[in-house]
Amino acid sequence: MTPTRRTILSLLLALSASGMASGIAAAQTAPQPIRVLVPELPVLGERGADGQARGLVVEQAQAILDRAGIRATVELLPVVRVYAELARERPPGGPKVYGMVAVPIRDPYRAIVPLALTMETQLVAVARQGVTLAKPDDLRTVGPVAVTATGTQALIPVIQQYGITVQTVPSTLNGLRMMAHGRVNAVMGISSVIDVVARENNLTDQLGDRVQVSAMEAWLSCDPATRDAPETAILRDAAEALYREGRLDAIARQHFQKAATGS
Repeated sequence: MTPTRRTILSLLLALSASGMASGIAAAQTAPQPIRVLVPELPVLGERGADGQARGLVVEQAQAILDRAGIRATVELLPVVRVYAELARERPPGGPKVYGMVAVPIRDPYRAIVPLALTMETQLVAVARQGVTLAKPDDLRTVGPVAVTATGTQALIPVIQQYGITVQTVPSTLNGLRMMAHGRVNAVMGISSVIDVVARENNLTDQLGDRVQVSAMEAWLSCDPATRDAPETAILRDAAEALYREGRLDAIARQHFQKAATGS
């Protein structure tokens, strides 16, 4: 091999090695993805005809991300999976996981880290037609009441206060269908969600008396490994500012009003 060819080959090998090293370094320093999990529920988080996530909590999450100047993937997941993902212990340096969940947080999800209040809404009990439910105290004798597994988390104080016989159900729709068949005498949950699910499944004629039983708070939260991430403080500040300004409440009111009118 001539000196000229040897020199060219050495340069090519050096450039190749440099490129590989740069690629490895870039991969090692690339920022980890940020996930924001939203419960897939009527009104709160749904998938549109175009496949895109939409809904009250989706819009709130996007408003917080926009204010914080942080790019993230907003994901719709079944409610129980949102809680499970946020409670999962992960090694440091992995994806940063945030989400919107109801508090208080109880076992087995106590590892979830609440960051900032994003919404307050009312929880109601709705009785089956013909069943009297004039006041919360009537829950003592109303018979079995359908509550979703995650709804039970927020309603434990009410359940204990009135000694309610709870029938845990996988979804509000399941609870309404059980009520239509006389297997439970009431359902408990967010008023507008109950109304929308009933309307979309031709079960509105099953709804009778309703009473307010409790208030529920929703919080921006994160998994344990994300607690001290720099993005966490930025997102917390953004959520707190939007809540103080009334922006998050305005989003909630708009969606609840649409749900109430069926528009």
